[in-house]
Amino acid sequence: MVFLSILLIVFSPYLAFLPMISIGFKAVHKNNLILRNIWNIGLFFLFIWSFLVGIINTNKISVIASLAILFYFFFSVYLQNYYNTVQQIEQLFKKIMLISVGSGIIGFIERFKGIQYKYAWWKCLIGIYPPVSFSESYRISGTFGNPNIAGTWYAVMVLMCFYFYKKSLKIEKIFYIVLAALFISVLFMTESRGAIIGLILGMITYAYFREDKKKMIFLILFFTLGVILMFIFPHYFPRGEGVFTSIEDRKAIWRNCLNMFKFKPVTGWGLMGIYFADKSIYHYIRVVHGHNILITIATTLGAVGASIFVCMKLYLFKEIWFLNKQHCPLSPLLAGIEAIILGQGLVDFTIMSPQAGIIFFGCSAIINGLAFQYKSVPLSECVSIPFLSRAKNK
Repeated sequence: MVFLSILLIVFSPYLAFLPMISIGFKAVHKNNLILRNIWNIGLFFLFIWSFLVGIINTNKISVIASLAILFYFFFSVYLQNYYNTVQQIEQLFKKIMLISVGSGIIGFIERFKGIQYKYAWWKCLIGIYPPVSFSESYRISGTFGNPNIAGTWYAVMVLMCFYFYKKSLKIEKIFYIVLAALFISVLFMTESRGAIIGLILGMITYAYFREDKKKMIFLILFFTLGVILMFIFPHYFPRGEGVFTSIEDRKAIWRNCLNMFKFKPVTGWGLMGIYFADKSIYHYIRVVHGHNILITIATTLGAVGASIFVCMKLYLFKEIWFLNKQHCPLSPLLAGIEAIILGQGLVDFTIMSPQAGIIFFGCSAIINGLAFQYKSVPLSECVSIPFLSRAKNK
């Protein structure tokens, strides 16, 4: 069951929600919906708020889109209930890496055979043929339907390979070097600048939590030098010739989103509100998100939604620090994955896709589940959903 779920998530942006729906029904049926922490409580209220905002804006698509947050909530609780030890989580991560190899191989085939250019229904299903065409046809998207989302996934896989390489024996180290080489190759083939920046920030965070100051300083200097060189010699970097245009595009999108926020600062415009905004308010290229995590959430869910999200992330950072103080071996990896997504989230919003969203919410849930186990909080101190508790008593 776990293998099939991971397979669906990795190999299809459309079927990725099926495991989450299945998990949701399982959680409701077994009454496992325990709100153990601020992250879960915040995620549940974020769903309620996004649902109400969709109704307020009379946008049916926004109302339907808000259900994704509900399924992320179910998914988070499930992971906290069933994957809350280091051994369980490491086994889960190994399965994800091995299955992701197939996606990486497809990415290689894309790059050299161009199989993504010719339409076929099965290519659409598994994310090879992109649902929205992008101008740089030489970029690959693997099984994710979008190069930037593929970049998020492959960057996380690189960091996982690095983690297991450090823990492995000599023969196993060779295996993880080969895997890392594969994922680094396809990451660069996506030419996702945001994902590459995210990976570097993830490596810096990983080194910091490992208390490897020399490596952290080296990575910071490498990152800084890379940014400087990208602006001086842009043609030597992935899609470097368009870096200044890309910056101007994002600045224009951010200005328009902030203009939308001024009109509805409390409620926002709904989860798909940016795309459907009136041209008199949003007068630029039509996009479905604000190319920045916080700007997108503030624009779509207003100050209330943004405040809930910030509180959730602050709580999560506190849990990461706690795990690191408890010498949890997974804390550097989990912190690094969060840094990858938030780093890329400075210029993108890939977590709106089910596959990148599963990484983001799944990693956060695992952090909470581990912290809960390390703290050994009695179940009687948890907060539960009242109507579900009554249903169980009946």
